[in-house]
Amino acid sequence: MIDLVVNILLYVASVFMLIGAIGMLRFPDFYTRVHAANLVTVGGVCFFLLTLAAYSFWTVYTIKIIVIVIFTFMTSPLISHALANTAYELNVRPKGLVKNEMKKSIKKVMVEEHDI
Repeated sequence: MIDLVVNILLYVASVFMLIGAIGMLRFPDFYTRVHAANLVTVGGVCFFLLTLAAYSFWTVYTIKIIVIVIFTFMTSPLISHALANTAYELNVRPKGLVKNEMKKSIKKVMVEEHDI
């Protein structure tokens, strides 16, 4: 029974890591890549650690692993938010936002100069 739970958790961790790795390669800008990296950390690493906890099954190592999972689960989104906030303050703009801002500025100029 434990082997079945370990195998399921290991497959789920592998799927999260694979999806996050593909996202890191395919996503166009910094913010979406930070999201993919957070998916790998929270989904992949936490499920992998839970696999180790299920495999050790109620030893002192299980408690230590669960504490690490809780710590990772709580701090990884905070770190991703801090990275994204710093990038925003350094004027790193998302890829689609640059086009929208350009359209808005062109529309504003057209309205002001030509009364359109």
